[in-house]
Amino acid sequence: MGLTTAEQTPERLHALDAIRAAALLLGIVLHACLSFVPGIPPELWPISDVQKSPVLGVTMFVTHIFRMSVFFLIAGLLSRALLQRLGLRGFWRNRTARILAPLALGWVLCFVLVTAVVFWALAQANHGVMPQVLPKAMMDAGPNFMHLWFLYLLLWLYAIVLLARKLLLAVGQKDAITAIADAWLRTVITLPAGSLILAAPVALALFLIPDWIGAMGVPTPAYTMLPPAIPLFIYAYVFAIGWLLDRQRVLLDALARQWLLNFAMGLVGTLVCLVILGAQAPATIIQNYKLLYAAAYAVALVGWTLAFVGSGVKFLSKKNATIRYLADASYWMYIMHLPLVMALQTSLMLLNLHWSIKFLTINVVSCVVLLSTYHYAVRSSWIGQMLNGKKHARRVLQKS
Repeated sequence: MGLTTAEQTPERLHALDAIRAAALLLGIVLHACLSFVPGIPPELWPISDVQKSPVLGVTMFVTHIFRMSVFFLIAGLLSRALLQRLGLRGFWRNRTARILAPLALGWVLCFVLVTAVVFWALAQANHGVMPQVLPKAMMDAGPNFMHLWFLYLLLWLYAIVLLARKLLLAVGQKDAITAIADAWLRTVITLPAGSLILAAPVALALFLIPDWIGAMGVPTPAYTMLPPAIPLFIYAYVFAIGWLLDRQRVLLDALARQWLLNFAMGLVGTLVCLVILGAQAPATIIQNYKLLYAAAYAVALVGWTLAFVGSGVKFLSKKNATIRYLADASYWMYIMHLPLVMALQTSLMLLNLHWSIKFLTINVVSCVVLLSTYHYAVRSSWIGQMLNGKKHARRVLQKS
């Protein structure tokens, strides 16, 4: 399939399908929150609903902490498995078809649709008429990868890890270095407070971000061709942990046993962050207690990530046709969700309805439309073959 190849290996862990799909689908929920979050400036999200909700602000904050870290950890694990199965040339051929092509085609289509929706939102906010002068935030904004930045970053991570692997082979140190890395990860993962050790490099990296908007967490590396150093480091670090986990998949069982402890670590870290943020607006640069905030955020990121993966391995390891279907659909759903979510937000932004009704409507309608288009127009087409690696015959969803 597009983002994983676990189903093609004998030791396939069905939980990985559920974990990856959940991480992608949570992106729909996160973006659906943004028009309702108090204090979000237009350069971060151009649609502002008349109804605001601190509850959805916290929901967005918590989801943003771990969602992409979970994705990149699973991506690292499955990327190594793919390399072992296909070899270097086959790996790059596969990634070109499943990552680069969806990035290029999806970006063009989404850019056109999102731009149209943003102009509609501007008119909606201006009594149905386009403003004479566009907001400065829009004028200053350059091209970006939008919500598809994770695919672009994946290509960088593939290049980095394979270059590192080639250099280690060239100097004859691959076995020695990987043995040390394996022993380190095995020790840390099995420690009760191992997530604290794993969080230390992330905490230091976050602390070093100048003018860090703390509520936004790890800065989104979507706005430059060369990813910023600190987000690249953090996601490469998580990707590398996943890569090493594939060398010792038995460690996934340790994560399954300790998922509740890691959940508690993530929860405590999140609560500390929320206390420090207090009543600050989402775009406020973190200044007071920056080191403590960075440490707490890193613990939350690692704790939630390991808990998410561990709980998936513990509870979702049995083969399930519905989860398999949703895992296939989630790639299409995430690529195409943004213009649809933004259009629904725009259509509802001025209505005097409770935010919970609007939020639920946006999520339900988005998922129904995206699932329907996947099932009837994508799954058995060349697009489905590009995203999932093969065409599927049209059939009704089966229960496991």
